[in-house]
Amino acid sequence: MITLSVHPDSPSADARRSLASWLRAEDRLRDGVTTTPPDEVSADDTDVLRVAVGDAGSAMVLVQAVAGWLTHRRENLTVRLAGPDGWSAELDVHQARDMDQVTALIEAAVRAVTPEEGRLP
Repeated sequence: MITLSVHPDSPSADARRSLASWLRAEDRLRDGVTTTPPDEVSADDTDVLRVAVGDAGSAMVLVQAVAGWLTHRRENLTVRLAGPDGWSAELDVHQARDMDQVTALIEAAVRAVTPEEGRLP
């Protein structure tokens, strides 16, 4: 499970809904995208979007989808990804346009969800 949060928080409710919709358009992610209802989120808990990712392929699709979503945003947003075993990373609008940055994040996400493999398929 990878948890996503959108920052800054001011536009994040709309941004998270938009990101959730974008991710659900991906066949490999559709059934694994869940959100925490706003009434269950504390002031300190901004992580309300979760995506079940159990293999390298799904991790790759997730990062590519987040990068694609960010490149279509007008406001300066950052998406923070947090995964198993304390792994976390961030991707912002500017980094999403840099394929080297996106590739590095894909590799890190793949290692986080498949530590025994530790490499791209």
